[in-house]
Amino acid sequence: MTEVKTDITNVTIFRDGARVTRTGKVTLAKGPQKAEIHGITEYASADSFRVKGKGPAKLSSIDIQTNTEVFEPSEDVKPLHAELEELQKGLEEIQDDLDFQNSRLANLNSMVSEFSNYYGQVYAANEGEIGQLSEMDKTASKMYLDTKKTIRSLEDKREEVTKKIDVVRQNISRIGSKRRTETFNSVEVSLDLTEEAEIEIEVTYQVYNARWNPIYDVDLLPGNAKLRRIALLYNQTKEDWNNVDLIVSTATARPVTAIEATPFYIGVYDPSLERARRDSFKMKKESRPIPKMAPAAAKSMMAPPAPPPVMVEEFAEATETVSGIAVYELPKKVTIPSDNEKHPITLIEEDLASETIHYWYAEGMAEVVAQDKVTNGGNVILPGKVKVYAEGDYIGETSISQVSPREEFKLGTRTAYDVKAEKKLTHREVEKAGITRGKLRRSYKYRLEIQSFSKRPVEIDVFDRVPHSETPSIEIKAEWEKFGVKKQHLGILEWHKSIQPDEKTIIEYEYEVSWEKGISVHPPLP
Repeated sequence: MTEVKTDITNVTIFRDGARVTRTGKVTLAKGPQKAEIHGITEYASADSFRVKGKGPAKLSSIDIQTNTEVFEPSEDVKPLHAELEELQKGLEEIQDDLDFQNSRLANLNSMVSEFSNYYGQVYAANEGEIGQLSEMDKTASKMYLDTKKTIRSLEDKREEVTKKIDVVRQNISRIGSKRRTETFNSVEVSLDLTEEAEIEIEVTYQVYNARWNPIYDVDLLPGNAKLRRIALLYNQTKEDWNNVDLIVSTATARPVTAIEATPFYIGVYDPSLERARRDSFKMKKESRPIPKMAPAAAKSMMAPPAPPPVMVEEFAEATETVSGIAVYELPKKVTIPSDNEKHPITLIEEDLASETIHYWYAEGMAEVVAQDKVTNGGNVILPGKVKVYAEGDYIGETSISQVSPREEFKLGTRTAYDVKAEKKLTHREVEKAGITRGKLRRSYKYRLEIQSFSKRPVEIDVFDRVPHSETPSIEIKAEWEKFGVKKQHLGILEWHKSIQPDEKTIIEYEYEVSWEKGISVHPPLP
């Protein structure tokens, strides 16, 4: 059996795992040989091992073995255990003596009490002298004080021994904690060489204590959006990835299943069954400051030096694979230690088609907001946090759900300070019953004013609402086509307007509501 020293050379990290490749070389003699690769993490999946290589040899078989090694502490704990045993024996003796003294004290108190009661009867019968009682009291008091003194001394000794026992136990625990058990995998490879040669062996396996999470920086510019993809890598595999070729993949390592359709059965509601189900459930049941700008340097009489060149960033090469999965191959080798920290890696920066749109809901919003409608490129955008900038200015942080390749999505909702909007009630008329044959009627006229102060044309979607009723006794009338409404559904009105710089657009509309006498409209009309 020949041991092969290997190093991790390639890693492909998935959303919930990683594929690791180890490579090593060894010189073997002609004929059947066995090579063994040691020290593979215990987190490697046993059925994921694959072996291939280069050289004049045939690969017969591979065998995966799990080994456990115990590392004992270098310090000897036997003297500490002996000391602990001796202290515990002494503590037991002290406790026994203490129990005896407490029992003696109790007996002494009982004896004095009984003697006092009995001697009173003797003295009353003139069969005893008062001096005997005094002598008994003097003797009992001395015995009581001596016993209490002995008990206090024993309690002090017990406290001292107890502290020594705690110290010895802490030392034993400290040394014992240095004892560790490590589990690792080994791969045994059977080869048949046609001649003595140097063989290169490559072992690939999958681990599950590694993952990455996506985060994004988006800079919204006129006509396009710069999307920077960043991966936060976590390596907790007990193997350091030193100077490796790294690929980041949007795929997942876990198996995916297609769920087969099953019937949806419904039946008659039974309160007793629902109560039993609820009771069963109850039984089972019992969350960087912005740096200050440095003061400007004083102007020099000399010509200013040439500005330094802009730093060039290197990005990964992105490829779309089957089913929209994207892989990012980093241009240089990287090192990711095995720890509990997150390691950010910039993947790519891409320009996406973007269009700024404005939105105003007149009934519920005092201000107009701006959003960007962005069209994704050829790589999937996974759910993650997004830092959003508008032409380089930070405007906030949000989160994004999954976006498929070439799918449109909205981002960067922000207050549009360059567009002002206002809703006004210009007329309201109330007619009582009798004028309209027993019906009550109210009519309303509104004006929506939208003023643009932008340097560029503004596209804005305007929404408002009017009452809507599904009750035949309440009727809402309006000529929506006359007022240029793009869409009206369940009382929600929509307009789309293009406003030039420094231009004001006015939208006017009116409607009336009528209902039968004796009906209360709820909620009340304005």
